[in-house]
Amino acid sequence: MAGEEPSLVCTCACNSTRFEVTGVPLTRFYCHCRICQSLYRQPFADVTAWWGNSVTLPRTDVVQFKRYRPPPAVRRGICSACGQPAVGFLTILPFMTLAFIPAGNFVDQGLLPPAAAHIFYHRRVRDVTDELPKYSGYWTSELAVARSVLNPRR
Repeated sequence: MAGEEPSLVCTCACNSTRFEVTGVPLTRFYCHCRICQSLYRQPFADVTAWWGNSVTLPRTDVVQFKRYRPPPAVRRGICSACGQPAVGFLTILPFMTLAFIPAGNFVDQGLLPPAAAHIFYHRRVRDVTDELPKYSGYWTSELAVARSVLNPRR
């Protein structure tokens, strides 16, 4: 149907957490924070950001949400079955929420934009040799994501 926003399917590794995202991503980045390293069990997380209202979760019992640091912080949703990250939400204002979805959870990753930057690079496990900007420090990393969300590359 003309005028409809594209819909992408996301799923965790075990396929128990399956949901849809509409529209287009705001940005994509590699996060080297310690929380991501621990949750993803990798040196960094490959994450896409969307407006929160773009995400439609099917049931509330398939994803368990938890904050890993004091607010304001991302409420990270983990699949109840396999324990893998599914989606996270950050409420910026009562009417403005961002969703963060692991790029690997998209069934068709070819529709995602290229990564724009590395954030929390000061927490890296090993150096990365690519041409992307690398942001170190909490506020510098947060501002890089905010700039990327407010001025998305399309």
